[in-house]
Amino acid sequence: MSNSIIRSLQTTFLALTLVLAAPFAMADDDNGYRYKKPPTILDTLVATDGAQALVAAVLVVDESGVLHFSLADFFGNKRTEALLFAPSNAAFEKLLGLEPGTLNGLSIQQVKDALPGLLPDGVGVGDVANILLQHVSQPRRANLWTSSENALLKKGEVKVADGSVFPVGIGATGVQINYETTIIKSDITARNGVIQYIDTVIVDDAL
Repeated sequence: MSNSIIRSLQTTFLALTLVLAAPFAMADDDNGYRYKKPPTILDTLVATDGAQALVAAVLVVDESGVLHFSLADFFGNKRTEALLFAPSNAAFEKLLGLEPGTLNGLSIQQVKDALPGLLPDGVGVGDVANILLQHVSQPRRANLWTSSENALLKKGEVKVADGSVFPVGIGATGVQINYETTIIKSDITARNGVIQYIDTVIVDDAL
């Protein structure tokens, strides 16, 4: 094989390598390249239209200091391993007795400012914190092998942060948690875990 053919093959191989690598790399400040990391759970929620009420609830709980740690820091920490059952805005509207669509178009800050006044009589921020903890599970490794919709179904139950164990099964509307909460958007992967969006806030014995 001639030197010119070898050089041509080497050039073609190098060009192909750069093309294949491009979607997985991003420019670094040091003019190098690094693999692009997916967003954290918190980043994903903040960027998701329909999750404003959940993020607002997290911020209200954090500002109150009722927990000994920050939920926002937990969901934003890249070393966290978490499965989050994330109630939609519609789920919070149902819980709070609001008309459907009430939270549509509101920012996280607007929902956060309004949330304390929307809580039913006798329900405080401590109760909101307890409710949120029932939406978080911490497997040793939170990925699609352990925390996908299919993995949850196979296991048949999930243990959440407050120690409760909820059954997982097939209901009339899909995969259900604790018999009454349905997964409506599944297997959203984040850098530090997996998000399962749900249609109903899990309350169990929190209220």
